Amino acid sequence: MKKWLKGSFCIIISSAILLAGCSTGNKTNHAGNESGGEPKNFNTSGYPIVGEKITLTMMGAKAAIHGPWEDMVLFKEMEEMTNIHFNFNTPPAANYQEAKNLAFASQQLPDVFFNAGLTPDDEVTYGSQGYLVPLEGLIEEYAPNFNKLMKDNPDIKKSITTVDGHIYSLPLIIDEPRAFVPSRLWLNGDWMESLGITTEPTTTDELYELLKRFKNEDPNKNGKNDEIPISSEKLGGFQSVLLPAFGLLGREVEVKDGKVRFNPVQDQYKEYLTYLNKLFTEKLMDEETFVQTSQQMTAKGNSNQIGAFPHSSPDLVLKVDKPEDNLKHPMLGTLTSPVNSEKLAMKSSKIRRGTFAITSQNKYPEATMRWVDYLYSSEGSKLGIYGNSIKWLDDAKTKWEFDFPEGMNSEEYRAKLTPDCGGQLPLIKERKFDAMRDNGKGPDYNKMVDEKLNPYAVQAYPDVYFSNDEQKRLNIIKTDIKTYVDQMEAKFVVGQEPLTKWDDYVKMINKMGLDEMLKIYQDAYDRWNKSE
Repeated sequence: MKKWLKGSFCIIISSAILLAGCSTGNKTNHAGNESGGEPKNFNTSGYPIVGEKITLTMMGAKAAIHGPWEDMVLFKEMEEMTNIHFNFNTPPAANYQEAKNLAFASQQLPDVFFNAGLTPDDEVTYGSQGYLVPLEGLIEEYAPNFNKLMKDNPDIKKSITTVDGHIYSLPLIIDEPRAFVPSRLWLNGDWMESLGITTEPTTTDELYELLKRFKNEDPNKNGKNDEIPISSEKLGGFQSVLLPAFGLLGREVEVKDGKVRFNPVQDQYKEYLTYLNKLFTEKLMDEETFVQTSQQMTAKGNSNQIGAFPHSSPDLVLKVDKPEDNLKHPMLGTLTSPVNSEKLAMKSSKIRRGTFAITSQNKYPEATMRWVDYLYSSEGSKLGIYGNSIKWLDDAKTKWEFDFPEGMNSEEYRAKLTPDCGGQLPLIKERKFDAMRDNGKGPDYNKMVDEKLNPYAVQAYPDVYFSNDEQKRLNIIKTDIKTYVDQMEAKFVVGQEPLTKWDDYVKMINKMGLDEMLKIYQDAYDRWNKSE
């Protein structure tokens, strides 16, 4: 029996029991390999990966900006190199989760999930049921690039290994500084210049005073009172950029001094809601914040009506003619508040899980693992992110630019080459390569985030997995609590519910099972801390 299969043996047996009567379990993983040794039509090194072309099925979320996946350079060049062809099933991203769940429920699985959107619950549930192939043995034998990444950074393995000891999906790994704090608050630089403002706010009170000036002093100079001082696609857009000012790392659980706490019941959260209520009551906050789409907010920004907004870059909201003009609009640094003097920013994990999985339908798991491992190499990641449109500007390869047709938006063009634009793929985004780009905004944003946010960035809670039983309880308790917090947060902000009702709100959350939920999170955190 091959090494990568040994570690999977127990789960195959248990899966066979669980899936009695189901002909699609892990049994099909052995196809072409039942006599032991390497399967036929498979090369363990070099290219092509298989001697005679094979065809697999791939399922993934298609973003609105994507072109047809079958026309993408990424897959065409990979096929030419590896001899592996894919037939694609790409539901629209808005319907993808439903389509994915239906695929599992009906056992009509693809060979591969790519841009997979698998949740930790998916990995645990469908992995333990045998629908997803355990990958750790395949990684060890056939994925030298990804295996090296895991050995160089032990947190990767800790973060993708489920409670049963298996790895069921591969992640996107991002080593770009701007990705560590992906949501930033931007100020309209034209409005600040118009009002003669040269200093950026450093406290919540200073931000409040700036927003009042945006509202009252006609910074867009059209003679109308049409300015929206601060806006967001949803109320949640403010959480990652304003909650740290009040001493909290987001609106979920957070580890503080080794103990897990739930932030929406903390006193600092009440102060945050009080602040948002003041902005809303004084018409400093966009009253459509609760319901508007990204496109609707961008339309306002393009009409020069928005003064401050959370997003990844200014040109996604404001009208910016040239890429370098983005730099006219300041990125807000960390703020402090009357209840918190510590500079804080919310740090994202550089590991984005659930981007790729091999299913029990796949007859060629070894070849498939070799195929995806290429994307974790330097050359493969470039192909995965930019297709074949990288142009080196010097012989020493110290500077490069993304080569896209004149007059075309670079991201729209990139979305025709690879689903990385608008998606999350199994690959690595390398800091060194990203820093050498000549015609992009990334290096500038890396510098801003490195100076203003990264020194104060803290991750609220690590990438953990829960056991099946824990996940089932969380699905019940957390869903109820989250729904209630969502409803009450909106009511507190618009004043439909007075903040004098805060204690009743906290009592209700406690009644809904907060202690049990926190124990599950604490147990998972303690396990993660002890794991290697």
